[in-house]
Order: sequence, then structure tokens, then C-alpha cells
Amino acid sequence: MKALIKLVLVLFVITFGSSFLYSQKIKVEWISGDVTVYKKGTTVTAKVKRNELIEASDRLFLGDKALLVVSDYAKRYYEVKKKGYITGKEISEGLLKSADNEYQRYITYIINEIKSHESEMSSKEKGIPGAPSRGDEFSITMPDTLNIFNDEQIPIRWSSSINTEMVNIQLSTEKSMLLDVDINGDMLWLNNMSTYFLVKKTLYLSIYERRTDGNKVLKSKTVINLSTLKPEAAKKNINEEFKDIADTRLNLIAKATKWEINNYHLAALDIYKILLLDYPEDELVKINFTLFTQRTGFE
Repeated sequence: MKALIKLVLVLFVITFGSSFLYSQKIKVEWISGDVTVYKKGTTVTAKVKRNELIEASDRLFLGDKALLVVSDYAKRYYEVKKKGYITGKEISEGLLKSADNEYQRYITYIINEIKSHESEMSSKEKGIPGAPSRGDEFSITMPDTLNIFNDEQIPIRWSSSINTEMVNIQLSTEKSMLLDVDINGDMLWLNNMSTYFLVKKTLYLSIYERRTDGNKVLKSKTVINLSTLKPEAAKKNINEEFKDIADTRLNLIAKATKWEINNYHLAALDIYKILLLDYPEDELVKINFTLFTQRTGFE
């Protein structure tokens, strides 16, 4: 009798698990490239759309450069790595097996970051923000903290107002002024940073607007730290951390995000330069780079 009860319970679990797998709705969170779906009962294929629900009986096709990220009822994100034909059932199985790891957390971060800015992005003129202008207000965006390797250059860009006479840029330690220059333009590159770091390993970059009324107004202040990491070792560690992300775009964006949240914004910028050269028309790349520029001011 006990053996029979156990058998019934096992069959129930198997049946329930199978029915759950087949009834589970998979939501398309992000898509780019060639991704089509053939739904049971239809005779034609259709392009897969954002927010579309995928069922177990669906049959999808992913092109070589396609990217498909889906989620389940628990909002777990999953990158479909297989190219060519794949069924909704296989995607469901992959989602159920996906682990809560660093890779999945970065997919979640990237997708949610894009979604949170989509409405404001769509209402703005396309292109890279920060072009020089003479509006009513002086504008500059710089990180609060910037960790750099000593051979990096720091680009500083601003937009002057109709009341801006000059822009004053100061680089100092806590006690000493290392650089104090007035600029009549819209951009300055700080080169040879290793020279400044001979004094201290932490520097302070201050940007002032000199106004036509004689006032001098602080507009930005950044703490710049010389990294204690060796660039080659740091890059090797990040490459190892994200080696399982198959899609090249998502892989590089995840690395750039990792650099950025650790205040290595210039290392992140270098990655975006590669992405923009390799994928100049890719929406995923363009949106992420535009958001990065809005947060940091770096172009």
C-alpha cells in the first residue's frame, strides 16, 4: 500500500511539473536582430516583439547576431544563447535551470536600466548629448568619484550659457594647487595624469563658471583616485567573470557596467568605443551608451 502511495505521489509530481513547464508563460524582455516565431496552428512566421509571451508549443528562430532575453513569472532573466531553431519548451527549461549568479544579475541590471529611461529617451532627439550650446544655464556632468590608471586621459566637456565668460578648471590635492587654468571653449583633455599623481594618489578636480557679472560659481567637483589595481590583471578578472555571456554586445555592456559601478568610468568608455565601432546602428548599444553619457558626461 505504501509503495502504491509513493508511486502515486511521484506520478503527481512529474505530471504537475510537466504541466507547469508547458503552461509557464515566458515574456520577451529584450530583443534585437533576426528573431522569428512560428506558433502552433498558424502557417506563417512572424517577428518576435518586445513583451510578447512565448508558449511551450512555439518554435523560434534566432539569427547569428540575434539577442533574445526573456523572463518568467518570478522575473528571472535568461539570455537565449542557442542560435538557429529553438522551441518554447527548451527556453522554459533553460529558465528553470538558470541560477542566481553575477551574470543573471547584470542582465537584470542592464535591461531594467534601459526600461527605466525608455520614455525619456524616445522623447528626445537622437544622437549623443552634450553638444556645445549657449543656453540659459551652464551645464556640465562629471562623476563624483573617478578611479583611473595613470596612463589615462580625462575628457571634460561642458555647455556654456549666454552669461558664461570663461570656464575655470582646477586640479589640486588637499593642500596644493597643481593646475589652475581658464578656458574659453567647450572642452579640455587632461593628459599626463601620472605627473600629477607623483604628488598625491588622490586629486580633486573642480570646475567653475566665470560669469559676465563677475561671479565665479562651482559647477562640478570630482575626486580622482589612482587605482591600486594593475590594468592587465583587472581586465583579466572581468573577462573571466563574464565569460559565460555568449552575446558579444551583452558581454561588453556587462563589462562596461562593472567598470562603471566601480568608478572606472574611462575603462567603461573604452569599451563603448569598441561597441560603437562594431555595432554603430544597434539599438541596445546606442541606448546604453547614451545613458552612460548622461550619467558621466563622457562621450
